[in-house]
Amino acid sequence: MENTEEHILVEAEKLFMKFGMRSVTMDDIAKHLGMSKKTIYANFKDKDELVYNLLSMMLRKDECQMEECTGNSKNAIEEIFLMMEFVKEMLSGINPIVFYDLEKYHNKAYKMMMDFHETHIYNTVKAGLERGIKENLFRADINTEILAHARVAQINWVFQSDLVRSGKFSMYDVLQELTNSFLYGISTLSGQVLINNYTKKLIKS
Repeated sequence: MENTEEHILVEAEKLFMKFGMRSVTMDDIAKHLGMSKKTIYANFKDKDELVYNLLSMMLRKDECQMEECTGNSKNAIEEIFLMMEFVKEMLSGINPIVFYDLEKYHNKAYKMMMDFHETHIYNTVKAGLERGIKENLFRADINTEILAHARVAQINWVFQSDLVRSGKFSMYDVLQELTNSFLYGISTLSGQVLINNYTKKLIKS
């Protein structure tokens, strides 16, 4: 059962992900929750702290989901496909303005997200690349450290890209395009066969 703090975060997440951080006020959150602002401020000293705690909660969930994708995958390529399915579901409910608002108005929370990318996502990508080499699905001559940093930089660029912020393309479509190019660039012939097979399964589903 949720305590008051968790309940506030869960409900605030719905508003923030739909409308962005800047446009949603503490009054809006209180009204949505049907509680007084005083109760919210008893749990969070201000909106910035609420956003920080919310993002921390979301990143913990993301970490668990990523570990699940790794554990459930039969090989390194399937791992990436499972990760992209998770990302698609996650991003489907997020207004891209959220990431702009984080960067501009909630710097501490934004830095936490970037740190998560540079540590957990970097380590996950690097381990996946090393796994793919062992499975003969990725080329043995790739530099996993360089490519893991490059992959994190790709992800960060998607969040900041004018292609996304302008509404021309969705975050998932841009990331999917980059992921396809990334995968084909590092894969062996055996890996490319697997990529084609997983892609066909996605199209059929």
